[in-house]
Amino acid sequence: MGLDITAYSKLQPMYGRPDDDAIHLYVVEEEFRARGAGIDPGLYALGKDGDFLDFRAGSYSGYNQWRRELSRLALGVEPEEVWRKWPEYAGKPFAELIHFADNEGYIGPTVAAKLAADFASFDEKAAAMPDSDAWFYDRYKLWRSAFELAADGGAVRFH
Repeated sequence: MGLDITAYSKLQPMYGRPDDDAIHLYVVEEEFRARGAGIDPGLYALGKDGDFLDFRAGSYSGYNQWRRELSRLALGVEPEEVWRKWPEYAGKPFAELIHFADNEGYIGPTVAAKLAADFASFDEKAAAMPDSDAWFYDRYKLWRSAFELAADGGAVRFH
């Protein structure tokens, strides 16, 4: 078991009976509802010229280790600090990803655009992290692509 990510662009509401390709966006925890800004919970389909990206973020422990490194890189603190003192960290680089469910839910296009900008501005610093197998930066590039894609009228779905 682990965390899978699917990012979509150009989502369109789906009306009527859902088909097998329906994309279901739902809020898992009320605390994270604002992460969906720009697209309401519901059923969607890829719109014309829409695209998607699937990747495995890792096992739950692997994803949480990656998120820990991201928190240290950008904020200089452990994720638990961000979780405990959320109002102090809200809006800071990557905070919306660091303080988010690690198993399900979605991030909408408004927050995705903010996170895409965070990934772009920290790219050089992330690429320079000492990591012999480039594990951290490989994941970093996938997440950056996901948020860039979702910023275009889509979402990043955690499942």
